[in-house]
Amino acid sequence: MKKSTVIALLALSLSAAACTTEDPTPPGSPTVDSDVAGETADMGSETGDAAEETGDMAGETGDMAGETGAMSDPVCEDVFGGNVPLAERADTNREVMSTGDALDKAEYGEVNLLKQRLERVAEDASSDQAGLIERINAPFVEASSAVQDGEVTPDEETDEVTLPEIDVEDSAAAQDELEAACQG
Repeated sequence: MKKSTVIALLALSLSAAACTTEDPTPPGSPTVDSDVAGETADMGSETGDAAEETGDMAGETGDMAGETGAMSDPVCEDVFGGNVPLAERADTNREVMSTGDALDKAEYGEVNLLKQRLERVAEDASSDQAGLIERINAPFVEASSAVQDGEVTPDEETDEVTLPEIDVEDSAAAQDELEAACQG
């Protein structure tokens, strides 16, 4: 079966399920009544205590924010902040590259994307930060250039790329230096 047919059948099934006229509440399930509403009102008074506790926590958070105040630098935030920090992605990609295993399209794509993102961050960095970011990015630039310049060609059957041996040690050291500078 073709992929597009499977997707169309799945979409049709989901649409049909969303249009059902049955009551989603099974028989015998609890419904909101005055007792539940009363419990909700009682819980409201407990929320006041929680709000006071949250106020105390906010003070503690303020102290912690002072400890990482240097991370307020936009370049540091770009490298070490976010859901999946560039630094974490760099660690992962250095590990993948250091194994010597072939990279599939997704892995090579991540290396190339990381390279581009680090180049953009370096554009807005101070000269010291930019130098460290260039060192962090060096193995990813080398890997990307090897493929783009034709030094390495993807395998015809698997489309995997086997990169030449690339030193990743200086990149990791530069990342540690940048992190230390960002923290203080």
